[in-house]
Amino acid sequence: MMADFHFINAIWDFDGTLFNTYPGLLKALSQTLSEFSQPIPEDELYKQIKETSIRHVLETVAAKNSLDLHAMQDRMHTLEVQYQPAAPEIYPHAREVLQQISDRGANFLWTHRDRSALSFLTTEGMSELFTGIVTASDRFPRKPDPTAINALVEHYGLDKAVTVMIGDRSIDVEAGQKAGVHTIFFDVDGYGDKAGADAVVKDLDEVTQYFLTQGNDDDENAY
Repeated sequence: MMADFHFINAIWDFDGTLFNTYPGLLKALSQTLSEFSQPIPEDELYKQIKETSIRHVLETVAAKNSLDLHAMQDRMHTLEVQYQPAAPEIYPHAREVLQQISDRGANFLWTHRDRSALSFLTTEGMSELFTGIVTASDRFPRKPDPTAINALVEHYGLDKAVTVMIGDRSIDVEAGQKAGVHTIFFDVDGYGDKAGADAVVKDLDEVTQYFLTQGNDDDENAY
């Protein structure tokens, strides 16, 4: 008999939360910046995109150096397709946690990535674990705007009291908070602003524990 979950719906980020696509993204971003402006060390770039976003980095560099932002974005996309493996690394326990939630409730995906996210999930046999998927192709405002979460809630009749937004950046947490759902910050590397998340996990298997125990009342950031 399966244990009951307090939370039953999960809205997942993709890059850096379910799949470690950052190596390919960093290589593409680093080369783009080198071609248009000047190189930035990848460890510094990684910290910047974890704390903000790739778009923010490109916009900042373009504005500072009077560069063509759209040309930079196009080049970044071309290089990312080139450097991203067909099957990026899945974070440990991601598949198991998705299955456990799917058995009791529903998983949803909200990513700034295009429909390639669905291709990655399909390649890994994980697409059937998701009830709904929102990508950049759906043209919702970007995180931390909560419009996409609210659209999922309305379309699928979700109860916000038992719904959790899970991601590896502060914009994921902020979007969830603005939408009025619970939030989990995936702190895989110690970067990003964890303040305000209902829970912080360093391994995805801790998500299951949070769903079971309703969090830790003594320390809201214990997980």
